[in-house]
Amino acid sequence: MGLRNRYLYKEHNCFFVTTTCVNWYHLIRFSNSYALIEDSMTFVCDKYKCLMLGYVIMPNHVHFILHFNENNNLSNLIRDFKKYTSVKIRQALETKELNLLNDLRIVKEGRVFQIWKDRFDDVYLADKNLLETKLDYIHLNPLQENGVL
Repeated sequence: MGLRNRYLYKEHNCFFVTTTCVNWYHLIRFSNSYALIEDSMTFVCDKYKCLMLGYVIMPNHVHFILHFNENNNLSNLIRDFKKYTSVKIRQALETKELNLLNDLRIVKEGRVFQIWKDRFDDVYLADKNLLETKLDYIHLNPLQENGVL
């Protein structure tokens, strides 16, 4: 999924990626899945020969800056990341008595729960200035969440 007209960007290798929990629920925080997110992203980056240049994990979304050394496998990487983390986050949520699980139930494509929004957003980072802008955004994002800025 991700960027529409992706075929126009196949030769590009560096992206700022955002993926969000369904309905903007704070599922990462509620399930305390911060380490899971980091470990899973490290795994899929190794699998797809991708470098993670920066990231921030928020209570309901994550931002990554990814650089592909070889083939641009962004959609496959995000698919694998979401598939694994969805199962683990749901399992973590099931150990808590949350009515939230009922809100996550769906009947769609053989799935029972939905943790992540179906789509993800990605921005091609065409030059060093844009890369630095997005890195600054990642560094400042947690501060905005806590109302510091």
